[in-house]
Amino acid sequence: MDNFFIAYRDPLFGVIILFAIVFVISFSNYWWGVFKSKEEKQSIDKFVKKFEIVTDENEYKKLLEDASIPLESLALLAHAYAKSGDYEKAINIYLVTLKRVKGKDEKQYLLSTLGKTYFKAGFLRRSSEVFLESLRLHPRNEESLKYLTVAYEQLQEYAKAEEVLDSLEELGAKVTLQRTYLQALATIKESRLKESEKIQKLLELCHIAPFLKRKVFEYMQENGIKIEASFFETLPFKNMIDLLWYIDPMVYSIVDSKDPLVQQVAMARGLIPYKETEQETPFALDVLGKLHNIGYTKAGLGFEYLCFECKQVFPIHFYRCPHCQSIDTVTIQTTLIKADDEENISFL
Repeated sequence: MDNFFIAYRDPLFGVIILFAIVFVISFSNYWWGVFKSKEEKQSIDKFVKKFEIVTDENEYKKLLEDASIPLESLALLAHAYAKSGDYEKAINIYLVTLKRVKGKDEKQYLLSTLGKTYFKAGFLRRSSEVFLESLRLHPRNEESLKYLTVAYEQLQEYAKAEEVLDSLEELGAKVTLQRTYLQALATIKESRLKESEKIQKLLELCHIAPFLKRKVFEYMQENGIKIEASFFETLPFKNMIDLLWYIDPMVYSIVDSKDPLVQQVAMARGLIPYKETEQETPFALDVLGKLHNIGYTKAGLGFEYLCFECKQVFPIHFYRCPHCQSIDTVTIQTTLIKADDEENISFL
């Protein structure tokens, strides 16, 4: 027994024990890594199988699964297909690439890109599932969180969308506008609220996000709610030229407004006589007012909607840009068109 304690006090014995502990820890860590890598690969394979597209193009699929083709080439090919709008082939290539890629960062990138492709193709439910898988690998992926929010928003799952916004906010993103916009959409869809309660709640949200006043105005028109003059005069008319152009005078008479821009729209529509104003007038409105003044009525007003964030132009109004998903980035551009080409209808 005494010999044992002597050996225990020997420094060499301590070094041996230390190396033994380090070896055991390293050995365990290595096999744990192998186990987790195998488990992750099985998870990805199972995930890919769930979304795999059934196709008769066997030769095409065999070509994609050829190990001699670099992953970078497959990713570029998928991107090219997605860019041209051939989402089915792009998705198929991304799924094949996911099977072959090994790195965690590469998998996370491919899942995020695959989610965006599903989103653009209109498969919102699948898109949300892919983004959730991407976030399982990398919970701090802001791009996946952003698109997941929009996917839930378009699925009208506003509570889930707000939960995702909480995560974005934790990462330092500014989400006030998005949160307010989601609350406005949820309020409009809330069946338990009376119309007057909805309007009251929407007006409260307008204090945080003034651009929602247009949304309130549209909602009131759609549901035949009386528009008070006191509310009408507070509207952001610069962002509502298209609504003013198409508004039914029986719903609200814009000729009674004292706002210079509303008067210019009324003159351009020929509702009131044209007169020169000191206020700066949009070119198209000024020309139309002068044409009406001389009796020419074969010209009309057309609209284009520019996102000043991504510079994309769209034919209809948006609150969230369909391209970059930014909120409150629309700029209305007016153009002169032939009256025959004008559709005298509202986009409401």
